[in-house]
Order: sequence, then C-alpha cells, then structure tokens
Amino acid sequence: MKKSIDILEKVSDELNRHTVFYKFNKNIEASDKYKKGRIDASTWLNELVYYYIKKEKNFIIEFKEEINKQKNKINSVKNGDYKMGLIDELKTIEDSIDDRNNK
Repeated sequence: MKKSIDILEKVSDELNRHTVFYKFNKNIEASDKYKKGRIDASTWLNELVYYYIKKEKNFIIEFKEEINKQKNKINSVKNGDYKMGLIDELKTIEDSIDDRNNK
C-alpha cells in the first residue's frame, strides 16, 4: 500500500505538468477560457494537495503532543513498577518516532 503523501506528490507533479501544458502550448485547439479553466483548476487542486501534505506531516506532531499529555497524566499515578512501565513505554515510542523522523 502506498503512502498518502507519495500519491499526493505524484498528483502535484501531474497538476504542474497540466499547468505548463495549458499555459505554454500554442498548438492546443481549445478556447482561451477553456485553457484558463484547466489552469485555474490545476492551481486550486495543487493548493489543496499542499494543504493535505502539510496536514499529514502534522499527524506526527499531534501524536507526540498526545504522548506528552499522557505523560502529564501519569504523574498522578502512584509510584511503582506500573508507573515505570507506562513511562518507559511512552519514552521508547517517543524515541522511536524521533529516530524515524530524523532519517
């Protein structure tokens, strides 16, 4: 299964090709209004793609914020092995995300 971001990047490339094609190709048998419609639609769709790429990249940030919220809640748990297990697992996953994010 392909990642959403990979698909969106390919769609963006295709939209850029369409924009260039309709903007600079003088041998198209289509009205100027039709070409403008294609260019405007490609531009709008590309902005939408950009929005969703940014949104997907923020998922990791939101996930890490949720981990931090849980870490704060753990402070109310009585000290002991259970609490240490919770803290260690959250830290392990947080480190794993950081390692993958830096590659």
